[in-house]
Amino acid sequence: MKDRRDFEKKDNELLDFARSYLSESFPNPERQGCPPDGALRSLAFDPRKTQPSLTEHLAGCSPCFARYSELLTQFKSQTESEHKWSWKRLSAWPKAHPLLAGTIVTCAVVIAIVAGILLNRLRQPNSPPVQVRKAPSHVSPPQQVAAYSPFSIDLSKISPVRGSQEPPSTSRRIRVPSSPLHLTLILPLGSEEQSYRVTLQAGTKQIWSKSMPAHLTNGQVLIRFDEDLSNLESGRYDLEVASPTGIRLVQPVSIESVSRRETGPSK
Repeated sequence: MKDRRDFEKKDNELLDFARSYLSESFPNPERQGCPPDGALRSLAFDPRKTQPSLTEHLAGCSPCFARYSELLTQFKSQTESEHKWSWKRLSAWPKAHPLLAGTIVTCAVVIAIVAGILLNRLRQPNSPPVQVRKAPSHVSPPQQVAAYSPFSIDLSKISPVRGSQEPPSTSRRIRVPSSPLHLTLILPLGSEEQSYRVTLQAGTKQIWSKSMPAHLTNGQVLIRFDEDLSNLESGRYDLEVASPTGIRLVQPVSIESVSRRETGPSK
């Protein structure tokens, strides 16, 4: 008999500790991710109809666990008031109300499981209480997306060169803004729809080189692609378009900051 009382005492101490720990160790003042009160009431009065995720939430949210404990107390008080429990009637109550008895047992099992999980966490060395849901300290501002402006470069009148032949020096240098651009390169009439090697060079230094397809659009063969030139230094460059057969179109360009560039359409 004494062993039984000692066991019941330790069991009550364990449950009291679990209730105290769950009610204080996981503050959630902004109630991040908290379920509605009706869901907590359903867990207290009929836990069989409740999703398991709700029980997991109680293990990491002290406000919800405190509210759940209040609802359990209300449920017990209402039951005691309606049935006027006594020790004799309590012994016969499970037979008269098997469905409700199963609900109470389920609630007790849920509390015991949660208490066991928390005790296992406490037994881990140097393991502080883990706050499952923590309100963000600040909200990061949305990242700005670069706006690409349309810009066309007409290569249709450039004299093509072959291989390593030097391009004619008569080509007029065009000004290009140092900003994100949606580039359109207009190839000479009769150019094939195929992939071309597009290269940007500063003297003998290659800045970038990429293979881009050309398509016939409204009677013109066009190469279209996006390129961010905002990181390039202002200065003189050469834009080169080379076909797989080695024929090259070289257009001198002058990349300038937007503030310095005169407004107007490209030529």
